[in-house]
Amino acid sequence: MIHLLSRLARQWRHNFNLFRKAPGVQSVGLKLLVWAVGGTAILFVGFSFFSYSHSQQIVIDKVTSATKQTVVQSRDTLNIVFRNYEDLTFSILTDEEMLNQLGIYGSAATSQNEKFMARNKIVESFAIRFFSKSDITNIHVIPVDPKLKEITTDTLHAELIEYSKEEWFQRAVIANGEIGWLPTKRYGYSDLGQPSFAINRLIKLRSGMKYVLLIEISSEVLKRSIGDISSGEMVVLNPANQLLTRTNSEIEGDFYHIPNLFRANPIHAGHPSESKTVKVNGEMQLVVAEKIAASDWTVQAVIPGAELFKDANTIGNSMLISMIGIAIITYLFNYYLQRRRNAKKIRYMAYHDHLTDLANRKMFMEVIEKEIQSARQYKMGFTVLFLDLDRFKIINDTFGHEAGDKLLIETARRLEDILDKSCTIARFGGDEFLVLIPNSGDPDAILTIIQEITSQIQKPVYYEEKELHVSVSIGVSMYPQDGNDIQILTKHADTAMYSAKESGRNNHKFYNTTMEKNTYEKLSLERDLRHAIERDELFLYYQPQIELDSGCIIGVETLARWNHPKHGFIPPSEFIPIAEYSRLIVPIGKWILYTACKQNKAWQDAGLPKVHVAVNLSIHQFQNSEIIQTVAQILEETGLEPQYLELEITESIAMQDVEQVILTLQGLYALGVKISIDDFGTGYSSLNYLKNFPIQRLKIDKSFLDDIVRNEKERAIVGAIIIMAHSLNLRVTAEGVESMEQVALLQACNCDEIQGYIYSRPIPTSECAELLAERRVFDTTGKQLQNG
Repeated sequence: MIHLLSRLARQWRHNFNLFRKAPGVQSVGLKLLVWAVGGTAILFVGFSFFSYSHSQQIVIDKVTSATKQTVVQSRDTLNIVFRNYEDLTFSILTDEEMLNQLGIYGSAATSQNEKFMARNKIVESFAIRFFSKSDITNIHVIPVDPKLKEITTDTLHAELIEYSKEEWFQRAVIANGEIGWLPTKRYGYSDLGQPSFAINRLIKLRSGMKYVLLIEISSEVLKRSIGDISSGEMVVLNPANQLLTRTNSEIEGDFYHIPNLFRANPIHAGHPSESKTVKVNGEMQLVVAEKIAASDWTVQAVIPGAELFKDANTIGNSMLISMIGIAIITYLFNYYLQRRRNAKKIRYMAYHDHLTDLANRKMFMEVIEKEIQSARQYKMGFTVLFLDLDRFKIINDTFGHEAGDKLLIETARRLEDILDKSCTIARFGGDEFLVLIPNSGDPDAILTIIQEITSQIQKPVYYEEKELHVSVSIGVSMYPQDGNDIQILTKHADTAMYSAKESGRNNHKFYNTTMEKNTYEKLSLERDLRHAIERDELFLYYQPQIELDSGCIIGVETLARWNHPKHGFIPPSEFIPIAEYSRLIVPIGKWILYTACKQNKAWQDAGLPKVHVAVNLSIHQFQNSEIIQTVAQILEETGLEPQYLELEITESIAMQDVEQVILTLQGLYALGVKISIDDFGTGYSSLNYLKNFPIQRLKIDKSFLDDIVRNEKERAIVGAIIIMAHSLNLRVTAEGVESMEQVALLQACNCDEIQGYIYSRPIPTSECAELLAERRVFDTTGKQLQNG
């Protein structure tokens, strides 16, 4: 008895100290609380002689409170688990590559081989994406079109079940994208696997094709997420009172032996826990239940009556009843503190980014709303910065998500170090950050802050002995001149940021009204560019490449042109950057490559001289894992011999990930195609790597030739490039030659080929065919010598 009193006293003192230190507790309120708690304890002691008959109810209340807390924690855990899987389905729905492959698979225009390849890519993408998620047992993508077959990671049992006849499948189609949770099936949704429940939702492509995504999740996830009760059992039930988790005596799918006590008055998510007592087989049971927010399932705890009353049977005197009363007070006090801490933790999680610990979008919007109200009241201004990390995706794809996370965390820390405590920093999503700078209306002061941010973010971040380098593009909007509400200010800052990116990245822009017009025009062009191939608006021009020694045409470079139905001819300098940014360059580049090879083969079949055709590869094409297969397939389809195709990559592409570049170049070289480095001298090539590249040609950038006639240093640089290239057994082509003086100097430097307006502008297919048919030979004056 003395030992029990001592232990309770220590527990009370501990909780009292926690409460006293809790924020918001004033001294007067504290004294009142102490008197209230002390008086309650005295009342319990004095009333103990009258409370013996109620001892059983006291125990029931105690157990009920404890069980409710466990059930609430289990419900919260399951809500988090369900939200994570819902986010997972959203990431699939927003994966452009996945949607593209689904479009190919479902298109009536694609061949069976293309469908097979698209299907394999989807399954392979799932395998890579969910490699670490062992709880996911199977993933199914089921076409609504009955003529198409299911795509599934369960290749062993694929196509055994006609899912389209299932009731849940029909509900998913009607739900039109809303998430559905399916109860546990004893053998999974393939009827041949392990117990699993599932999440499903409709995938609707822009083309109108529909698929139902079904992700099967092991029922062990539910079992792990619910708490353990030593004196009872925890289960998850569907509205039909079927078990979604197994118990010691029942398995998934069985109807639970405890009847559904809440059928008449259903439980609602977010409402307090429901508890009832019921007799089953002559024994009373305590049932506590909570509704899961994401579905219509419930978490239920069942405590046998024997456990409820075993403590009450040992109560032998009024003093022990008093001790139980004090213990209950202590427990309730502790419960209050726990709820207070939990509420604070939940609020913190709701308003902060889990990775960087910065404010999240929700908190930023609330802060900026308050700042707008304050600025209106006191006639003050403030500034919003929209930051986006340049080249973040390349680093994330090259070194992995852990490296990307390290970069985001370090960026957050640097922003916190640079900016004043009065500023609000938020992670807006992905690699985007928002900054609110209060009481700031001076553009010069903002510019100083931006320069400091730019300088700090450019410093390297170290990850596994590697240096990661990024820069930042920043857009600026200011209150009130750039907007007077949340949406407009953030939108204008975002618009300014994209304008900064288009100006060369690692840049900043203050918002102005002309940006809106430019953004709209670019979005309009991007929309039209998506249909340019199918509408035959794209076509190719060719620019001859002349060998200086012989004066003969030895090759042509392919150049894309766009004849817009409304705006006429749009120069490549306008639509190629849009294609690069929107990733449309991949299908456009493939079309260019195919068309150029097909045309060159047609010229050869017509008896024209055999020359190589040079095609530029964009960074997105070159980094595509299927580039080698794509080139091989095009050569096979067009019948062009590989030595008559030359692929050009820029110097900056070659230096992205040198080891991978070498592997890709070796694969292309093995096909027999020629490879050249375009715009040489404008990047930061390492000659040590250059000697290991399987290339045949360097193309000197036009910028080196513009001043070669007047500037001796330019001539020396060009001569050195040519000597270095020849020492590596590489041929050299000079681009952008426009004068006879340039021709003479390049001849003196032993340049191999020339390309430029001095001989020919880029010309249409028909004119190029005529030029080849004439077998023209040019001398150094640029005039025709003879027709071969």
